[in-house]
Amino acid sequence: MEKTKLRKLLINAVKILVSVALLYFVFKKIPFRDVAKLWSTVNVFYVILGAIFFLASQVLSTKRLEFYLNSNEFNLDFRSNLELYFLGMFYNFFIPGGIGGDAYKVYVLNKKFGWSAKKITSALFNDRLSGLLAICVLILIFSAFLFEIQWVLLMIALIIIGIGIAYFLTKKLFSTYIPIFFKTFSLSIFIQLLQVICFFLIMKSLGVNDDFTIYTVTFLGSSVLSLISFAGIGVREMLFLQASKYFNFNPSISVSASLLFTVITAFFSFFGIIFQLRKLNLKLTEK
Repeated sequence: MEKTKLRKLLINAVKILVSVALLYFVFKKIPFRDVAKLWSTVNVFYVILGAIFFLASQVLSTKRLEFYLNSNEFNLDFRSNLELYFLGMFYNFFIPGGIGGDAYKVYVLNKKFGWSAKKITSALFNDRLSGLLAICVLILIFSAFLFEIQWVLLMIALIIIGIGIAYFLTKKLFSTYIPIFFKTFSLSIFIQLLQVICFFLIMKSLGVNDDFTIYTVTFLGSSVLSLISFAGIGVREMLFLQASKYFNFNPSISVSASLLFTVITAFFSFFGIIFQLRKLNLKLTEK
């Protein structure tokens, strides 16, 4: 157990160092005063609208997790699931050196209801996997608009193969979730599109009105690479900075938009502390 905790602390420490290092490099290239200047001109209406779409994506993410829990006959009340989800966001974002959000959910549900920690973990893992598959599919779909027709056919083939492999692995390793595979995958696509809309509105708030396709592909790509940093901080900004060298968009604006997205994420993650302070009162669905 001590070795597991130590390994987790080391992984989190590395992620934080990666985020700090990447942000340092980004702000060496783009002075923070440039970002602050752009933020002073932001259209607050679009930022608030974007925050609403982000919140909607988190609520739907809660519903997706509910499908996975229900597949194991873990019938947690939706409100309880929502509170636990936001509390998990709080742990992930504000307590990087402590217990992770998913680990906290496993601990709480196992302690409260005696549910199998292994089954809860498998539900959380497949929930994450569904989201990752959706991101990869959307990257290929949006990328199709950037390449010639012969490449589009290859991307369609990759999408079909990717979904087929994910379905096969789920059937072999987690057959319990096969009945909800396409339902949760469709929901994951919708969740990611809501976050894309959120980012689109943030870009609008900064006066950007074109090149949305490459912005979207870069944004989705950063969601995949965020696994190597703390809450995606640093990786997203670095990816936008590097992409600006090959595509025609303003790196200062894209980095500013990326940081605004992080601020929105932090804002809603902080709501989890409310449920921490007033103590969780988890309930099961009434039959």
